[in-house]
Amino acid sequence: MIALDLDTQIQLLSRIQFLTRFSSNLVQVTGESGAGKTWLSERYLENWANEPNQSLLICNPSQQDAQHRAIILRQIVRDGVFNENDSMLQSLEYMLEGQNIHTLIVIDEAHRLSATLIAELWALVTEAQQRENWQINVLLFSLRGKLNKWLQKVSYGQGVKPLELEVSPLAENEREMFIEVMMVSRQLDAAQRRALKQKAALLPALPGALKGLEQQETSSMEEKKRRSLLPLLILAFLLLVAGAGIVWWTLTQQSTENVEATNVIPDGVKELSELLDEKEAEMAKQNAAEAQGSEATVLNADAIDDNISLPEDPTVEGMTVGRRDENRRIVVPDRVVDAIIDDQAIGGDGTAAVDEALIPELAEQNQVPATPASENTQAAASASAITQEQADKAEQTPEPLAPAPQAVSVTLSNTELLAVSDTRYALQLAALQSKAAVDDFLQQYGIENTARVYETVRNDEAWYMILIGDYPSVNAARRAELELSANVRRLTPWVKSFAQIHKEIALAN
Repeated sequence: MIALDLDTQIQLLSRIQFLTRFSSNLVQVTGESGAGKTWLSERYLENWANEPNQSLLICNPSQQDAQHRAIILRQIVRDGVFNENDSMLQSLEYMLEGQNIHTLIVIDEAHRLSATLIAELWALVTEAQQRENWQINVLLFSLRGKLNKWLQKVSYGQGVKPLELEVSPLAENEREMFIEVMMVSRQLDAAQRRALKQKAALLPALPGALKGLEQQETSSMEEKKRRSLLPLLILAFLLLVAGAGIVWWTLTQQSTENVEATNVIPDGVKELSELLDEKEAEMAKQNAAEAQGSEATVLNADAIDDNISLPEDPTVEGMTVGRRDENRRIVVPDRVVDAIIDDQAIGGDGTAAVDEALIPELAEQNQVPATPASENTQAAASASAITQEQADKAEQTPEPLAPAPQAVSVTLSNTELLAVSDTRYALQLAALQSKAAVDDFLQQYGIENTARVYETVRNDEAWYMILIGDYPSVNAARRAELELSANVRRLTPWVKSFAQIHKEIALAN
């Protein structure tokens, strides 16, 4: 619709605004088809409505009552939860729960509403008239006389009746203004203006009818343009077909000439197949000659006796974390190493894969390591001499008392480590089976103030795990490993999750 402020339309809109300003009402705005009801409904919502909540419904023949309710309620209450099959009054009471409401419901093509929905709209208005904190106005834009039957039924016997306003046709001056605006927007010459006015004089004074005349003129002009362009389109199509034919003929001629040139072989030039056959024959002769030469070399070659002896089997020695004796070594079997790697791959520290302790307590402190047979005689003689000398000294000087062993004090951090999040990581340096070994290890590497020790149980034996650091990720732990001292880095620390640490601490509790 053309945005004109016609007097009849302004008067109608102002009356609607006055009726809906102070109370709740159901107003039916009727008119003939083409009277401009749709434009008036949109115009009122844009420039005349004062309600804070507004809802617009344009009825469609394919829509059901549940869809109409959903469209109206979603615009009144944002993010409201309701049942589409309940009445609109029940849904609003459930969603508002005693809150204030001031809303306007505008329905275009309202003659397509069902009798049930009309009754629900009337119930909304009558309920709002009885409540102080509710004001609900309903505007029904419909064809003349289509809703009177249902509105009379729902309001029968009540003191309040629905209001009805009618959209009147355009006055003569409004009609001429409407036509002038149409001609200005289309930029017509004098002859076209006269023709348009003559046609408009035969139509009813309704905006829809006059607007339809403009659409008819536009469609006729477009048809003329299509007719004038048709010969040009045909000519362009013919030129395109002719060009495609010329291109196809040129490509066909070139391909024919290339095939003929390929099939002609100059004198003295051999074909590819002949060259390949000759090359295969030469390679066969060369291979046969090489085979004969290798057989002769084998027959004439002298036997060579390789007296080089293989080296003795090396002894692979493992590193024992925290050992005090530089001469002691522990050899770890291959199967145990594989089991430890597999356990670490699934998040463990490797101790669960060991059936027996790799670092048992040094119970046999006085065990003498084996010596070669060539050195046994000298060792025995030296031992005898030393024993005799010690006996002589024992007769002269009483044996001093051995110093009392110092108490081992290792602080366990089980409770402190349980407070750390399962998502963090630490570096494990060693796994020992006695507090004395742990104390020696901490003093040997100078980490008494930085390392933390917790106790766990493996195969019914107590184990003490030595940790260092608290890192948010595996990469952070790896980077921190590079900042450790050189002697600690040589222990090859491995990353261990606090989830695994918590599980192992739980075994000791």
